[in-house]
Amino acid sequence: MSGAGAERRPTIGHFVAYLLGRAVFGVLALLPLGAARGCGRGLGRLFWWISARHRRIARGNLTIAFAGALGARERDRIARASFAHLGAIVGDATHFREHLRRPTGELAVYEGLEHLEAARAAGRGILVFSGHFGHWEMVALLQHRLGVPMTMVVAPLENRLWDRFITRLRAAPGNAVLSKRKAARPILRTLREGGAIAILIDQNVRGDAGIFVDFFGLAASTTPALATLAYRSGAVILPVFSWFRDDGRLQIAYRAPLAAVRRGAIEDDVRALTRACTALLEAEVRERPAMWLWMHDRWRTRPHPATPAAPRAPERAPGTGLGAPPAPPTSFATGLRR
Repeated sequence: MSGAGAERRPTIGHFVAYLLGRAVFGVLALLPLGAARGCGRGLGRLFWWISARHRRIARGNLTIAFAGALGARERDRIARASFAHLGAIVGDATHFREHLRRPTGELAVYEGLEHLEAARAAGRGILVFSGHFGHWEMVALLQHRLGVPMTMVVAPLENRLWDRFITRLRAAPGNAVLSKRKAARPILRTLREGGAIAILIDQNVRGDAGIFVDFFGLAASTTPALATLAYRSGAVILPVFSWFRDDGRLQIAYRAPLAAVRRGAIEDDVRALTRACTALLEAEVRERPAMWLWMHDRWRTRPHPATPAAPRAPERAPGTGLGAPPAPPTSFATGLRR
């Protein structure tokens, strides 16, 4: 899903995929919103049947997460619903420019806005985190209306044509989009200025850039960037999750913030805070499993044999509440290049 360096030229395959995708995108954009979402769901279900690889990954992930609680038939139902949900997001994205002209109340219902307001009032910057859950793109599209526009940190797509197109969509409401490559300095500058940075924490991290924390009972290679940036900047960590309501609007829920409170060695603190944030995401996925991206190979990277087992979730998430700004650590790999 993320890929090659920005200097790589598009291939013929990239051009063909881009043209076909833009054609589908254009057709869906001509439909009413409900029909576009419905057609998107249909395309998602079609993708379930034609992509044996992603079907296998989704089934494997659901077995890891729910084998002891759900039978194979129910796990398959969730997987198919997840593919359909992703298609609905694509259908909805074809109407993003139209959304920018519609009243917020027609698009979304908010809860927990007091948490966002308290984080903004703290004046230390906000690290808004979520996962590929619900409609993460719509959350970013609308947040500028709350007076807190986002700077999104993303992994560039291998297909540079699609990457440029999607970047334009994401930036349409006034958001900024940063490639995760060499992003640390602009991120820290944005946080010092009191801005908001959006980070998704639920994708597999390859190589040695990730740290292993528990996710559904199995160690998962996870970005330490969220926790490390919080310790370096003193910014508030603010969880946000979303899901579609029965009336077609999006429920967007800001949860209670976390502060990066120093308790011991920085490596241990970063791991504990990363685990706490991951536990919040896991709880949301357990509540609405069809809203998560099960087709992503989340547990692909495995620990080295000598790597200690990832810790289980603590009784209480460390640093819950705004608290006082922490002292920044002197060193720790951020998972972001300077």
